[in-house]
Amino acid sequence: MKTTKKAMPISKALTEVWEWKEEVYKDINKMSFEEKQKYFKKGLTDAAKLLKGKLKANPDGSYSIVKQA
Repeated sequence: MKTTKKAMPISKALTEVWEWKEEVYKDINKMSFEEKQKYFKKGLTDAAKLLKGKLKANPDGSYSIVKQA
């Protein structure tokens, strides 16, 4: 007996994430490493402002967005 797999429906949220990922790739595709650093730093800063938070540097070089007191 032959079985066939049914395609799982793709959620709207996942589709949006793929679209955002593609847009970021188009933005940074031909940038130098330094330009990419600035691009992502600006995005991180903008996200912190949007969330009304503050950036906190972590020991490993990454950042966290923490709630402002």
